[in-house]
Amino acid sequence: MPEPEDPITQLAAAAVQLHELYNSYMAAGFTEAQAFDLVKAILAASVGGAG
Repeated sequence: MPEPEDPITQLAAAAVQLHELYNSYMAAGFTEAQAFDLVKAILAASVGGAG
């Protein structure tokens, strides 16, 4: 019997991590806009973009 596929795809796991990062910035006192900009910068850097 084959192993069942993991219901959490790599893309879904990455989205969860980005959301957790955003929530962490919000909890640290950043505004929504600042937290979003920080997450965007990290995402852009991870895919090779300069932002």
